[in-house]
Amino acid sequence: MELEEPAVPSAFWTVHVGGDPVGNLYPESFEQPWVICRFEPLPGWSQEFQALFEAQNEAAKEGFPPDRMWSIKKIREKGVELRPPSNRSEDKITPMILYIENHVARFR
Repeated sequence: MELEEPAVPSAFWTVHVGGDPVGNLYPESFEQPWVICRFEPLPGWSQEFQALFEAQNEAAKEGFPPDRMWSIKKIREKGVELRPPSNRSEDKITPMILYIENHVARFR
């Protein structure tokens, strides 16, 4: 008798910014301490969010100069939360940092 693979949830985490769903994260690999995911934007993903995450990515590439830290602060102020499909409050994750670049996301 062949065993069936367990069903994979349609989205492992949904990214919420300011309480609104903006994208889904599908885990693909782990590079400690990072979880690497495929990012699929939802209708709530806006030009504003994209610009903030792009600015944060540039700050990281430049070694976080003080004049580029504003993007990280703005993202944190908006409140980023990762919610699993169950949407149980005890399973929610507030990442220390979340990077989104094109269709790849990583968080810890």
